[in-house]
Order: sequence, then C-alpha cells, then structure tokens
Amino acid sequence: MELLSIIVITLFILAFIGIPGFMLSLALFPKKEDLDSIERAGLSTVLGLTPVFLLYFLDKNFSMPIDSYTSSAMFFLISLVGYMGWKYKKRK
Repeated sequence: MELLSIIVITLFILAFIGIPGFMLSLALFPKKEDLDSIERAGLSTVLGLTPVFLLYFLDKNFSMPIDSYTSSAMFFLISLVGYMGWKYKKRK
C-alpha cells in the first residue's frame, strides 16, 4: 500500500468517527464553557462509535444489512440529530 492511500484511509476513518461524535457532544454540552477541548475530543471519540453500535443493534434485532448505504445513512442521521439537538439547546 502506498503511503498516500494509508493517510487518506486513516483520515476518512477519523472523520467517520469524529464528526458524529463531535455533533453529539455539542448536543449534550452546547456551551464552550461546559467542556474544554481535551474533554470534548475524548467524548467525541466515544460518542463517535454511536453509529456503529446502532448498526449492530439494528442488524441483530431487525436483520437490517450492514452495507455502505446503511453505514452512510446512519453516519448522516446521527450527525443530523446531533446538529439539531445543538441548535435546539443553543436557542433555549
């Protein structure tokens, strides 16, 4: 494998975990003063696994296949829910 492809795949995986996790951390703690950057990064990493856990749950309980379509849809759905939660709490 070339070095460039390894770097691109690594960045894609980090984005796939980081974006939904960051959006969910914003929904839970909308103010900048609630968490510092290290705490938000750690929480984002843990919450970033939410789409994976939901896909596994749906596969085992409802026989929903795990493929590129469902993975992408879950990624965007979780990110959208986090963004909408952040906007709602920010408005309050």
